[in-house]
Amino acid sequence: MTRIKGIKAMKVSVVAAMAAAAVSLTAPMSSASNEATWHDGCRGYWYSTSGHGYCYDATGFPSYGYFTNYDCNYETDEQHYDKLYSGYVGKYDTYECTFKINSTKVYQ
Repeated sequence: MTRIKGIKAMKVSVVAAMAAAAVSLTAPMSSASNEATWHDGCRGYWYSTSGHGYCYDATGFPSYGYFTNYDCNYETDEQHYDKLYSGYVGKYDTYECTFKINSTKVYQ
């Protein structure tokens, strides 16, 4: 009887380990990617399906207007325009693609 319980416990632990491995291999990573350069103090960030613009010091004189382009996979790309004030710091725009986002770019 003890031997049967030990075999069942071993099977359960093998199944649990395989399930954990399958989840870790199929779960999407949520790390952010970003533009390599800053554009007048701002740049784009994106995850698996969403993106946003971020500024550490908006210096887009004279208009302080920024275009944020969202490059979506399998759907029409999106472009937003935002006017920020001089020295703005923080996230300023966001967009969610349905399937996947390839990149988010900021222009002035």
